[in-house]
Formats: sequence, C-alpha cells, structure tokens
Amino acid sequence: MKKILLFSFALLVGITAFGQATKFRLDKMPAKAPNTESMIHETAQTTPVSMPATAPTPLKGSKETNFVTVIPIGTSANAFGHFVGSRTANIGISNSLNTIVYTHRLQSPSGNYIGYDVSFDRGLTWQTNQVNYNPTLPGYSNARYPLGGLYNPDGNTDPQNAYHTYVAPLLDGSLGTAGSWGGIGFGAKKFAAGSEGAQNKFSSDGPIHWFLPSAFTIQANGTAWFIDERTLWDGSTSTFDGMLNVARGTFNESTGMFDYEVEEWPFDVHPDDGINDIEIAFSPDGMTGWICLLTNTPNELPYTSYHPILFKTTDGGETWSDAIEVQLGGVNGLDGVKQFITDEALEAFFSPDPVPSRDEIPYYIGYYHDLVVDAWGNPHIQGNVMLADLEAGSIYTGPSYNAPFHIWSPDGGTTWMSYKLANIHQFKAEFPEGGSTVSHYSHNQISTTPDGTIVFFSWLDCDIEDATDNTRPDIYFCDFIPYAPGGGTHSEAENVTIFSPAMWKANWANMPDRVFAQAVGDNSVEYTIPWVYMSLDATNNGSNPVQFNYIPNFKKTYAVTGLNEFKGNEIATVSQNQPNPFRNETTVQVTLLRNAPVSLEVYSLTGQKISSQEYANLQAGTHRLTIDGSQMVKGVYFYTLSTGSQKVTKKMIVE
Repeated sequence: MKKILLFSFALLVGITAFGQATKFRLDKMPAKAPNTESMIHETAQTTPVSMPATAPTPLKGSKETNFVTVIPIGTSANAFGHFVGSRTANIGISNSLNTIVYTHRLQSPSGNYIGYDVSFDRGLTWQTNQVNYNPTLPGYSNARYPLGGLYNPDGNTDPQNAYHTYVAPLLDGSLGTAGSWGGIGFGAKKFAAGSEGAQNKFSSDGPIHWFLPSAFTIQANGTAWFIDERTLWDGSTSTFDGMLNVARGTFNESTGMFDYEVEEWPFDVHPDDGINDIEIAFSPDGMTGWICLLTNTPNELPYTSYHPILFKTTDGGETWSDAIEVQLGGVNGLDGVKQFITDEALEAFFSPDPVPSRDEIPYYIGYYHDLVVDAWGNPHIQGNVMLADLEAGSIYTGPSYNAPFHIWSPDGGTTWMSYKLANIHQFKAEFPEGGSTVSHYSHNQISTTPDGTIVFFSWLDCDIEDATDNTRPDIYFCDFIPYAPGGGTHSEAENVTIFSPAMWKANWANMPDRVFAQAVGDNSVEYTIPWVYMSLDATNNGSNPVQFNYIPNFKKTYAVTGLNEFKGNEIATVSQNQPNPFRNETTVQVTLLRNAPVSLEVYSLTGQKISSQEYANLQAGTHRLTIDGSQMVKGVYFYTLSTGSQKVTKKMIVE
C-alpha cells in the first residue's frame, strides 16, 4: 500500500491576474486529505412513517431577519480540541430531556484530558469543562481528538441520570513508536453532580491495531458505534492495512460505561489512495443504518475519483450489505454533478484545448463529508464536489469548480440523486501560526429533525471581497424536505451568522445529527438548529487556548398540514420493535410532535388483547416503550400505539 505523507498546498502556477483569473481560480490540491498523525507534539501552551406525497410548508418569516446570539461555553488548550480532519461527531442531543452535550479536549488540567460541556435547557445555561477522561490514572496515556455524544437509559426522564460518553485515540505508543499512536480510550460519566467517570482502553499490542477513529454515533436503542481504519504506523507515515475496525458498544449498568465488541472488516483500497473519511448514521427508529467511506477501490469507476462507498443494515446492525458505490462522473454518473460547472468555466479550464463531453470529465467528493439517515431509511450525504485530475491525483477547489452537494438515495440505495446546495467563494482555511497548522475545508455538516422528516445542511464560506481563503467564515444553511416518489425541495442558502458576534469568525462550526423540536400550534413545529464553533485568539495562533461558542437561537418553523401522516396528529413516527423476533422483552420507539396521553396495546392474531400500558402525558420528543413478552407463547402479535386522535399498528414475532 502507498504510504500517505503530509503535504503542503500548492496554487496552480500562472493564476496571478485578478479579473478573469480570479473568476476561474483553480486552486489545485492533492486528492488525498492531509494527514494529522504527525501532530502528536503540538506546540506547547502553558421506518416508520410512509413517505409523504407533498412537502410540509416552511412558515415564511421564521428566520429571515433575526440575528443569532452567541454563548461562550468550554475551552481547550489549543485548536486541536477535536477539530482535526473529519472528527466532527461531538454534539449529542436528547429532545425529550432538553439536553445537549459537547465533547472536547480540555484546557485545564491540560489538553491531555477529555471533557464536556452540558446544558439541560437547550443551550441557554451551561456546565462547562467537566472532566471525563483522566490520562494520569495508572495504565492510561494522553488523549487526543475525541468523538462523543449523549446516552439516555431506556425509560429515563431525568437529565441528571443521562450520560456523556466518548471515544478518543491515545498516545500509548502501542503501534511501535514511544509517545505516539496505538491506543483507544473510551468511557462514560453520569451528568448527576458528584458522579465519577468510568474509563477503559484498547491498545495495539494484540492482533487489532488502532489509529484515529473518525466515525461515531449512538443508535435509538442506546447502542454506540465507532469505526477506525486499521493502520500501520512507523512514527511519521501511515499505511492502511486493508481492515476496518467496527466497534459496537452496549451500555453496562454495573460499570457505568459501554462494553465494545469489535468486528474486523476486510476492505480493499486502491494502492495509490487512502481513506479520506468514514461516517456512520442510523434512522430515527435505529433499524436502518449506513456506513459511508470516501475512497477509491481497486476497481476504478469511470471518471470518478474519491467517492462515497456505503454499507447498509436493515436490522439494527446485526448484518450489513456488500459495498454500494456511488459513481460521480461518466455515463452512469450523477446528472447534478456533471452539470454544475458552467460552460464558460469549462472553456477556461481546458483552453486552448476543446472541452470534452460532460460524460468524460472526472469528479471528486471531499475532503470530508457528513451523513444522516431519514425517517424512511434513506441516506443523505453532504460534501464538496469538485473537478478532479485522475492521472495527477489532484483536485481543483476554486469556486467555479467546487460546490457543496447533497447526494442521496430516495429508494434505499438503488438509485442516487445529487443537488448543488450553493455556489461558494472559498474552500481552504489554514492557520499555521504557532508552529502546528490546523485547518478546515468548508466543514460540511448535515442533520435531521428528531423524526427524520426534514434534512438540514450547513457549511462554511467567506464572501469578504478581499478574502483569498476561508479563514474568516460565516455559517451557511439550507434544508431539504423529501416527498414521494423520490423528489423533494431544497430551500435557498442563507447566512446564519451575518451581523452576529459569530460573523466572519465561525471556524469549525459543528452541527449535531438531530436538532431540537417542539410544537408551536396545532399544525406547526419549531426546530432549533444548534451549532458550536471555535474561536482562536487575536493572533490566530492554533497553539494557544481556544474558546468554544454555542449558537442557541437559529430557529425554523414548518407547517405540517401537507403531511397526511402528521395533520392534526400527535405521533410523528412509531418504530418497528427491536429486537424482532424476541423472547422476553422488546422496545418500541415513538416520536411525538406534542405532549399527549399514549397507550400501547398488544393483540394476538385472533384479536385478543394480551396487554395494555397507559402513559398519562408523554412530552413531545422521542420515547422508548418496553413490551414484556415473557408470558407470551411463540407466534405473531400486533402492537398498537394510540393517542387521542391517532393509532399506529405494527406486527411483531415472539420466538
């Protein structure tokens, strides 16, 4: 396998004039994302609902003129608080608990600790810089770039009894270089005052090698997942060894943390390439999940460089499909991708040679991407698509040849669609001050409503007239509302941070995979889309302490009268029970648009009522309800979840 070295960016020679040359700026860069593994010695500083036939309607004026506010939260010892490469799974939300948690390295006691900031009122007030991982405990090592989220035990309604959990690479040297990579630390801590964190670790001393995980999520049933590309490391360069480590964690109440089981998945990468990014996400009911990699396989697709390669599960992660590749260019490529560059820009690029057919122009997506799964189990990917040079292994990131894209499948992975979200002005942002360069590239983020019926996108861009890079960005936002038979509507892009304290400062803005929701009328739902971004000091020195900031009040309100399933109803989604089939106990997840009394009844095939549970007044949000099958004989049953105005019935099997 080719060893991937750190690189410095190079602008294409000859692009010097401002007028026409600026309009068609190329900005040539390597296709393989910059590695971060050498940055260990940082410069020190002391299913559910049916697809609707029509779309819900955004209420005009819900966010056209309001300027967002900013709340300072935690701090980190430097700009590598976790914002390295693709490690962006750091915000966890519980809509039913009104709780949000943010994972990062700390400033105090030192940047070798992992901690979190937590709010129990949707981000209005915070407890900051709470320690979870302690590197000074016997047998543990300094931690780096964490991933993390929120675990809410089944049936819990008290945020104090929920947990912060994390995964982070450790500098334990078990890959063979003292003080370098090889370990994985993981743990959890209850939010209740006085709680102690529990932590554990893996090392590379055994048959499984560990490196820098970039994918993390927590399923609806509370199962945690993270993925790492297994890598050989000689102290300065890394070599992917053809294996993915897929870790699946079950919460252990006796130890207060997750027990992880690891599967090794063989995966072949083209010998000239690596894996730029890995993401994992599940549908709101937790049954349909997708894993997505940005890479190339030895079987090259026509006119396609790095592209999405996905694996799918429909049984909650018990089994996964073979790889599903999304071709970008060529005859079988995505039409939206092949048409997004203007004729004028292509003529300027290929001049003086003639412009080839659009089916003969290669494309690329990256460096990084984000992934969510909607209510119908369909995957949605966001990333920057750009022109590629397959022979040179290069990409062109200039604004005429590069744009944030939404790529999705409306039918579970059979067909794929694409849509350009906006034109951009800048892509690359690098901060070399202080000796260790920290960077971001548009920083695409994607999220959904708690019920998965609306998809939200954000990215970073700088439209300042004299800007030459993306180091002074704003957050840009738009949404997508799917409807049958596979279409949908995208909103126009808007600037979230304009005229706010975050204007031109919203570097590394992260968005969670789910947002807050609450009913604001009989047929309307208000969604609060949160971001956390990072502020460098006045010198842009990434080696100095940094401040994290929370945006609490970017809100969107939608009328749902166009959704037959939602009109006048309290229930947004009811999941298939999990596990199914089952023996003793199974769980059903329900998402409510508003507070409502709920009943859960179980019937036999002959219509005999077997059991009934009443819930006097469940709050709007997502809840997990348990069905006791220990006294049921083997066979097929039906469970019905009902409110005052709605009933949903599904089939289940007792083994």
